[in-house]
Amino acid sequence: MKWFLRLASASAALIACMYRNAHNEKKRQAVVHLAGKADFDPFKMLFISDVHRRTLHRKLFTEPVDLVVIGGDFVERGVPIERIRENLRILRKAAPVYYIFGNNDREVGEKLLRKLFKEEGVKVLDDEAVVLFDNPRLKLVGIDYFAFRENSLSAAFETVQKDDSVIFVCHTPFIFKKVKDNYTASLLLAGHTHGGQIRIGPFGIFDRGVLKSEEGLTELVSNGFGTTTLPLRLGATAEYHVLEIHPTKGDVRLAQSVRIG
Repeated sequence: MKWFLRLASASAALIACMYRNAHNEKKRQAVVHLAGKADFDPFKMLFISDVHRRTLHRKLFTEPVDLVVIGGDFVERGVPIERIRENLRILRKAAPVYYIFGNNDREVGEKLLRKLFKEEGVKVLDDEAVVLFDNPRLKLVGIDYFAFRENSLSAAFETVQKDDSVIFVCHTPFIFKKVKDNYTASLLLAGHTHGGQIRIGPFGIFDRGVLKSEEGLTELVSNGFGTTTLPLRLGATAEYHVLEIHPTKGDVRLAQSVRIG
C-alpha cells in the first residue's frame, strides 16, 4: 500500500508541475537580418501561434512592436467567442495583426471567425503576399493551412519578386522545404508542433521549437503558447517571440539571426 501511495503522490506532483508548465510562458527575443533588396528601418514583430484555449493577458504584451503575426490555431472547438475577441483586442492594441488559419481554428466556424476578424481589424492572409510599411520590396507571405492544393504557394508568391525581402508564415513547418526549394523567402515562421508538448527527456512526438539560420535562411518553429488535448507541458516551454528585423541587402545567404533571449 505504501508504494501505491508514493506512486500516486509522485504522479499528482508531476501532473501539477506539467499543468504549471502549460500556463507559464516565456518571451523569446532575437535579432534577424532579412535578405533582399528592401531598404527599411529596423522593426519589431511579435509572433504567436497555437493559443488554443488560453486567455491572453495584456501585461505580457506591453513591449512596443510594429506588427503582430498569428501563426494559426488561435482557437479550437469550445472556446467562447468573447475570449477570442478579447485575445484579439489585446494583440490588436499592440500593433496591426496578420493571421493565417491553422488546423483547429475552423472548429468554431470559419464564417464566424472571419466576421470577428473583420470587426477587430485583423488581416487574414489567404494564400497571398502583403506589402509591409508601404515598402513594395518588403513582403509578408502567408498560406491557409487547408489550402495545400497544388497552386497555394504559387498563388501566395505570385506578386513576389526575386530580390524582395520576404517573411513567410504557415501553420506547419513541414511546408518549409518546398518554400526554400522553389520561392524567395528569408525568414520562415510556423508553429503547430507544440515542441512535442510532453517530452520524456530528448524524446517527443515532434522536435522542440527552434530558431536557426542556415545559409542565411532563418527558420522559426515555435513551441506555441497553448496546448491541445491535455492542458499539460513537459520539456517544451510555452512561448511567444519578439523578433527585431534588420535589412541585409543582397544575397539571401548573407542573412543571419542572432538569439538574444
